[in-house]
Amino acid sequence: MTSRTSQYAKAVLTPCLLSLLVAQAYAQDSGSAEATAPTLNTVVVTATASEVDIKDAPASISVITREEIERQPVYDLGALLSKLPGVSGGLSPTGDQSKIKLRGLPDGYTLILVDGRRQGSSANTHYRANLGRQDLNWIAPEMIERIEIVRGPMSSLYGSDAMGGVINIITRKIPKKWGGSVSASTTKPESSQRGDANQMGFNIAGPLSDRVGLRLGGSITRQNPDETTDGVSGNAAGGFRQENYNARLDWALTPEQSMSFEASHGVQRSMASAARNASGKGPAVSAFGASKLVRNGFGASHEGRWDFGKTRIDLYHNSYDNKLSSGQAAAEDTTLEGRIDKPFKFAGIEQLLTVGAQWKHEELINTDTIGTVPVDYDGNVVSGAKLSGSTAALFAENQLFLSEQLALTLGARYDHHEKFGNHLSPRAYVVYRPAEAWTVKGGVSKGFRAPSLKEHSPGAATQSGGNGCRGLAPMGWTSASGGCYMAGNPDLVPETSLNTEVGVGFARGVLDLGLTYFHTDFRNKIDYQPLGFFQGYWWTKMQNVQKARTRGLEGTATLPLASNITWRNNLTYMLEAKNLTTGASLLSTPELSWFSAVGWQVNNRLYTELAAQYTGKQLHGGTAFVKAYTTYDLSLTYQASDALKISAGLQNLTEEGPRADGATNYYVPSRRFFVGLSNRF
Repeated sequence: MTSRTSQYAKAVLTPCLLSLLVAQAYAQDSGSAEATAPTLNTVVVTATASEVDIKDAPASISVITREEIERQPVYDLGALLSKLPGVSGGLSPTGDQSKIKLRGLPDGYTLILVDGRRQGSSANTHYRANLGRQDLNWIAPEMIERIEIVRGPMSSLYGSDAMGGVINIITRKIPKKWGGSVSASTTKPESSQRGDANQMGFNIAGPLSDRVGLRLGGSITRQNPDETTDGVSGNAAGGFRQENYNARLDWALTPEQSMSFEASHGVQRSMASAARNASGKGPAVSAFGASKLVRNGFGASHEGRWDFGKTRIDLYHNSYDNKLSSGQAAAEDTTLEGRIDKPFKFAGIEQLLTVGAQWKHEELINTDTIGTVPVDYDGNVVSGAKLSGSTAALFAENQLFLSEQLALTLGARYDHHEKFGNHLSPRAYVVYRPAEAWTVKGGVSKGFRAPSLKEHSPGAATQSGGNGCRGLAPMGWTSASGGCYMAGNPDLVPETSLNTEVGVGFARGVLDLGLTYFHTDFRNKIDYQPLGFFQGYWWTKMQNVQKARTRGLEGTATLPLASNITWRNNLTYMLEAKNLTTGASLLSTPELSWFSAVGWQVNNRLYTELAAQYTGKQLHGGTAFVKAYTTYDLSLTYQASDALKISAGLQNLTEEGPRADGATNYYVPSRRFFVGLSNRF
């Protein structure tokens, strides 16, 4: 057996053996206990911007439930998302591997929403865009009801930001009676030189009057930095502290009309270790991300139910302020959007039509990366560190219920960018239910991504400091030359993609199986390319020079091993994630990823789970995933009373992963113990 075959065999057999061991030991009927399984009638909203059963959703979509969030501390939502099919990243608490990517695309291609509202981006407020944390964690986990993840281009509904997919965080609704929950958790590494983590959170909501409801939520998370690298470069993680607070007011104007107002505030700080490196001139473990990043959000919305259908209007504003020691770096965006949902019948066919419009204005200021040179590569004088731009869009989507078994979704979005003109993004998707248990679905969609403010500005020149300028060596550049300027390009055109996918699913009772094939071709891929020596500097600049392609398989399987034991599996097999122009990998993507978990509902109060996560070698070779590895987690959740829930467990039970061998360029924490308490009232 070859080494590669043995790796795949280990990945396949490990969860199988785990399930058999658990089934043999615990396959007994506990009377009132029920097998834990995904709810078959789960309703989602992200795939169509209207409510639809997940089996009928015209997209590849997964859901993380409230129960899954409560099973162990959630210091980073990326760790939860990494367990889903089609998702890579979330493997490390720091660096690029901490960021979530969908179907082999960088994190900047994924749109992040909270209750359908864009969260903006802090990426360009850093010295370089890849040095910041992903904008996933600006909400208290205690406030989250579920997370919906749509994989594949959704530009027909959401525009340029959703070329790779959409992550929509759905918050808990305001109840008719006052109540809430508080939680606290701590995670302790086995090694005293590794940083521990602590988290507290709360969510309180209820009525102020018959028509007005209020919700308050917040959390404080502190991950202490590691104090050693064990002598292996990169074998450690910096720390962070994050605070998030949110307030929402719902006002029922009439039984058919309502308004809501929301405000949020968050502060994110990165921390380096107190221990010093070998030279004594710096910390043993550096900080990752901004020393202090502040986020504020404000929003108002109106929902109405009319004789002709439903309407919703949203106006919201996001701001990020990176508190630099000198200079200024901040990003702001303001969005106004609205839609109408109208059910109707035409030619004997029941239909649901959604039409809408959006306007968005963005501003970016960064004195570190914009206007940092006196002249650009064309000799034009560069002044000022502020950029701005506006976009507008119209979109429409029609769901045609051709029969009880067949539905067709047709949609298109028309975007107008003041710099790049007009762009049309259509899609067509079919969902067919040939029998009650079977679902066959597939579609074709076009995606696009307009260059960001920084990417299309020639004055946005980032000094690399010696890194990021690969490809200049044949022109005489070396790292000893002191780096180069990486500049934007006003002549860029948007990236485009054509996505095709087809899937089949079978669901009967607890048994739930699914397999999806996806294929995406990209044109006008944007990346830095060598430019030359100008104005006394070496330069690269953004150019549309590349084509790329991703292909792969996504699989899910939920199997009942006994009346109270369930085996869940999510698998991703990347057939290709390749830059067709250069032949290089698009990013650090494992060829095979597999999450497998055996859950045992011991009785009405106690639930235990043993999970394994396999990360394979990187597709096409590369340096990030030199060695495949599998980590194991053991957790239990005990409902001590109607109000009190206790969770505890071990993470990375067998201490697997690249944490100590130096074979990879990212870090996976070793064995850690955790315990958490949650109390409802």
